[in-house]
Amino acid sequence: MKTPIHAGLLPALAPVALAACLFAASAHAEPGADRAEAVREHLKAADRNGDGYIDRTEADAALPRIAKHFDRLDADGDARLSPSELKAAAEALAARRR
Repeated sequence: MKTPIHAGLLPALAPVALAACLFAASAHAEPGADRAEAVREHLKAADRNGDGYIDRTEADAALPRIAKHFDRLDADGDARLSPSELKAAAEALAARRR
C-alpha cells in the first residue's frame, strides 16, 4: 500500500505539481504560458524512450525531485509515472494548499 502524500512532503512536491499539471495538460497552451511550455518540453525531454511515461531511470537522470519521491508518486506500482499519476499528485498538493 502506498504512503499518502502528507504535509511534510508538500514543499518538495511543488515542482512536481507544476510539472504534473503541465504534463497532463492539453497541447494548447494559453497565451503567456512560456513557462508552461518550458516545463512540458523538460518533461518530454526526460521521457527518453518516448513512451509517455517517466520511469525511475528517466527520473533519476533528469528529474531529481520527482526521483526522490518516485515510489510515493507511482500509485499503481508499475515502476513508471503516468500523466494521470503526476496529475493526481498535483491535485493532491493543490487541495492541501487551499
